[in-house]
Amino acid sequence: MPNYLLHLFVPHHTNNQRAKLLHPSVLSVVIGVFVLFQIAINQLAIRYPQILGYASNISTEEILRLTNIQRKINGAGEVRLDSQLNSAAAQKAADMMARDYWAHISPIGTQPWAFINDSGYAYRYAGENLARDFSDPESVVKAWMASPSHRDNLINGRYQDMGIAVVDGKLGGRETTLVVQMFGTKISSPFAMKLPVSISVKAAEINQPIASSNISRFEVTKYASLFLVVLFIVLLVIDIFIVMKKGIVRWTSRSFAHLLLMTTLVGAIVIISRGQII
Repeated sequence: MPNYLLHLFVPHHTNNQRAKLLHPSVLSVVIGVFVLFQIAINQLAIRYPQILGYASNISTEEILRLTNIQRKINGAGEVRLDSQLNSAAAQKAADMMARDYWAHISPIGTQPWAFINDSGYAYRYAGENLARDFSDPESVVKAWMASPSHRDNLINGRYQDMGIAVVDGKLGGRETTLVVQMFGTKISSPFAMKLPVSISVKAAEINQPIASSNISRFEVTKYASLFLVVLFIVLLVIDIFIVMKKGIVRWTSRSFAHLLLMTTLVGAIVIISRGQII
């Protein structure tokens, strides 16, 4: 066993002075297994969400607090939570779940403002941000702030009120958490809501951990990626140290294969931790 471990992890005469795990053929297998592992985890989460689901912790109060922090930093007044906009956001989230769509306009043409109107909120200004697949409120607000268009909505000084809905359910055949954020400013006349002075619509989608169970497929993939990255960094350090210490001369380089592996793993971690904005 000790000799086999040396063969795998340490430059040795049995592995042509390069750890077997750093040979291009083995690296190709590792990359292939890693990709298949991610596919299997995704399919398992879709078919058996109760086994490998999500773990999110998003509260409307925290979204409000973080939003107002960003507004204060950027010189905009704080928004207050409005019950009518909360209702409008909840209706929009329920409609997306019921009709199975991810967009501002429903498949039957319903605009976001219809939900605001139905809630009884007479608006002069109105805006909407959408998010899905987040694990925590910090990630939601951070993603919106990282997108110029979403940021404009979030720190718009014309808005005075905000509504938030965080709804768990299925969308597109998989468990997810939807976050609907609606902004508004009231006017005195209820007839004026038919003639909004300004409307802005923004959306964000992030493929991050979702709510349902104690195990997150994203966490499984993330920690598997981190493990492999750390493992191969250690192997490369050991390899460099032993080669320099023993004065081993190599006529060929496999750095491209190493770089490809590290790029694949680091890329996977970045995608998992940052998500995607639309």
